[in-house]
Amino acid sequence: MIDPTLSQQWQDLESHSSLLEGVTLSDLLTNSEQRSKSLSFEIGDLFVDFSKQKVTNETIDLLVALANEVNLSEKIDDLFSGEVVNLSENRPALHTALRASKASSDDVNLVISDALKKAYDFSSSIRTEKWLGVTGKPITAIVNIGIGGSHLGPLLVNTALRSYGEQNITCRFISNIDPTHIDSHLSSLKPESTLFIINSKSFTTSETITNAEIALQWAQNALGDEKDLLKQHFIAVTANPEPARGFGIPENNIFPTWDWIGGRFSICSSVSLSGMIAIGHENFERMLDGCQSIDEHFRTTELSKNIPVLMALIAVWNRNFLGHTNHAVIPYSTDLTHFPEYLQQLEMESNGKKIRHDGNRVTTQTSPVVLGGIGTDAQHSFFQLLHQGTTIIPSDFIAFCMPSYEAKNLSKEIVLKQHETLLANCFAQSKALAIGSGSEPEPFSSDGNRPSTTILASRLNPFTLGQLIAIYEHKVFTMGVIWQINSFDQWGVQLGKSLAKVIKSDLEKAKGYSNHDSSTEILLSQYHKSLESRDSG
Repeated sequence: MIDPTLSQQWQDLESHSSLLEGVTLSDLLTNSEQRSKSLSFEIGDLFVDFSKQKVTNETIDLLVALANEVNLSEKIDDLFSGEVVNLSENRPALHTALRASKASSDDVNLVISDALKKAYDFSSSIRTEKWLGVTGKPITAIVNIGIGGSHLGPLLVNTALRSYGEQNITCRFISNIDPTHIDSHLSSLKPESTLFIINSKSFTTSETITNAEIALQWAQNALGDEKDLLKQHFIAVTANPEPARGFGIPENNIFPTWDWIGGRFSICSSVSLSGMIAIGHENFERMLDGCQSIDEHFRTTELSKNIPVLMALIAVWNRNFLGHTNHAVIPYSTDLTHFPEYLQQLEMESNGKKIRHDGNRVTTQTSPVVLGGIGTDAQHSFFQLLHQGTTIIPSDFIAFCMPSYEAKNLSKEIVLKQHETLLANCFAQSKALAIGSGSEPEPFSSDGNRPSTTILASRLNPFTLGQLIAIYEHKVFTMGVIWQINSFDQWGVQLGKSLAKVIKSDLEKAKGYSNHDSSTEILLSQYHKSLESRDSG
């Protein structure tokens, strides 16, 4: 199977979607008492409710038939067994091995186990103040320098689990090449107690290496050219150790990642070293356990009851058969502020593809645009569009029954009351989107019939964060299998990188530009006019 749209199952789904055109979510939710039970699933204390999606049991059956037609179960086995699934780079995708059972003793798991032990030992030495800076002071600030998966994953771990963090250590994240970004962070740090983690799979990413060089110069300006400066204040996480050594990073300070783990799937590796330091390796292990519980569920559960598979199939249904071009993710938890941002890379970089495995263009739409924000803030920004806009945007609501930590300045009663209000808003928004407001006059009416999924857990902790991460990872993989695309490469980002090098050279000279289009040339000219005005002023 190469073109899924040619299958009988695809044709059946198109016919089925036509039959549902006049059916509303209000109809579906009020006419079937068993609907919510049949479309809700649990794993551990994680509860996933699909009943507000515009699907019926027949829809699910047809979608599962499509999954069977593209041999999804076989592809899942290939993923877990280390078969080559990244065809364009001829690599497996072994992110699930990062959190596999410790009883496994194959070569890959031994390599991973050794890497994790090294990372855990190092994180412990920082937390217990055995690792000191060159002046003998303990490390109190960790700065992760990375971009893409080397930034968004560690940032998510640290912010989502901040209530588990070491109070004497702060973590900062530098990603952007904009000089104000790194300057604003460095201005509030003390060089003698700061550790930099240079996080780059290739150790050639221009933004990361440029920022690392600035950080090194900053440290040298303050501490002098101490022979142990790099040894005590700089760490590398990379799959390419040679340029890290060339930068001056000592061998013992280089922590591995590997070519067979993509950046956006690397959150469970040493890429999250800053998180291991912040929350401790025991809590990091609990996050891995949460991921592994979903891995096992995804690998062994029949497709019709498989949570990541159902999330993916419903997403394909919304994208390809109902024509929805966007997808919103709204966590009702401030600690998950960066989760939508993390998922933007995970979904759109993985499945924003136009070419199938056979080298031909896809004949259907692929990844939706992923947007999001935290509740209740998002209710006061883009929810107007969700409720009354002309574009229907399916949504994922993520909420927790209990607060994730005990507040320091609020009473328990206030915290519980506030949290109940937070949950009430979450449940109310999903209901309002689905049911609408009935017969209110315009402009007050909301039509409803806007689909959503709600993911509910008891509280946000390392285990449930791991579950959420793995659910969305496997959702993305499943969607890629349905569309017959490679979810593990990202060739589309290369052109802009190569053009930036040429244009950077042209920015440095007043004339004699490379051969550009007229729009780019006028931008270059405008830049040089601005420089001339600055210099003459």
